[in-house]
Amino acid sequence: MKKNLKQLINDKKTLEQVAKSPDAQRLAGIITEGQDQASLQKIAEDAAKGDTAQLAQLIQKIVKNPSGAELLQRLNKTLEKQGK
Repeated sequence: MKKNLKQLINDKKTLEQVAKSPDAQRLAGIITEGQDQASLQKIAEDAAKGDTAQLAQLIQKIVKNPSGAELLQRLNKTLEKQGK
């Protein structure tokens, strides 16, 4: 049976393996492209407070990028395999 998202989030070993994967590293590069650390921090803080507009824009940037969309699909498959 697949682990649900909460279980997967709590599975530090799986998350660490996925985060260290080449696909995750390339995705991080897409996310940080054109963004400085302070602006990414602000996006995260605003999202935590409920203002997700900038986060949504960042996600749209990723999914509209063919490489980003492909990376997300591969990471999703990796997580599904790890979560079984």
